[in-house]
Amino acid sequence: MKNQNIITFLFLLVCSVPFAQSSVDKGKVFYEAKKYPEAENVFKSVSEKAADYAAAQYYLGRIAFAQKKYDDAADYFKIATEQNPSEGEYFNWLGDAYATIGEHANVFRQMSVGPKALRAWEMAAKLDSRIIDARVSLIEFYRVAPGFMGGGVDKSNATAKEAFVLLDEALKKTPDHHLYLYWYGKSSAMTGLNLDRGEECLQKYLTVIPKEGEPSIAGAYMRLGQIKEKKGSKMEAKKNYETAFKLNSKLKGAKEGLDRTSK
Repeated sequence: MKNQNIITFLFLLVCSVPFAQSSVDKGKVFYEAKKYPEAENVFKSVSEKAADYAAAQYYLGRIAFAQKKYDDAADYFKIATEQNPSEGEYFNWLGDAYATIGEHANVFRQMSVGPKALRAWEMAAKLDSRIIDARVSLIEFYRVAPGFMGGGVDKSNATAKEAFVLLDEALKKTPDHHLYLYWYGKSSAMTGLNLDRGEECLQKYLTVIPKEGEPSIAGAYMRLGQIKEKKGSKMEAKKNYETAFKLNSKLKGAKEGLDRTSK
């Protein structure tokens, strides 16, 4: 009788597992399979009072971002950060959404979303040092933004030095992690720091085939050209810019670099 009770209990426990799965977990299965309409329906069904409401909003933001609905994405990410202000990844994606909105906006809206992106990335980096791409985004923002919007070369270089330490630690554990390799090379190309190491990382990145949404091979050649240019190797820089431009003629940095090194 005792054994029968145990068997019955185990049967009920196993049968209950699918029902114990949270709505967010169910939605993530659809999301990871890129079944966005199904995932969206699941995430939208999560109540505001639910413990995983912030996570649901975050994934709705990821779906909107993947569908290039960047304003909607920013709205979802903003709600996620408000509901769970201790999750750095939510702030990182909020910054990315604002930055992408700025890329397609007029100068007045850029002045509005730029500082929002900055604050989001700074919060992401503050909350979680493992979010290295937030620091890489900050390096670029500080580099190109005017002072009144929070930019500055000194800030960019200081952030790059922090990022290099984190990236070196990460690459010791996973030497072939292609995103870490690219982020290192990009940061080096932007700042002129650790140029040899940056070049090494980009050369390794060029041996992989990037997935959808990851940095392009054209972008890697452009960054390699910038490193070569900073090293004073004008002809080698030109060759890399030419390759980048052939792969993607819309790559502004490649065109500008090619113009500089062709004079």
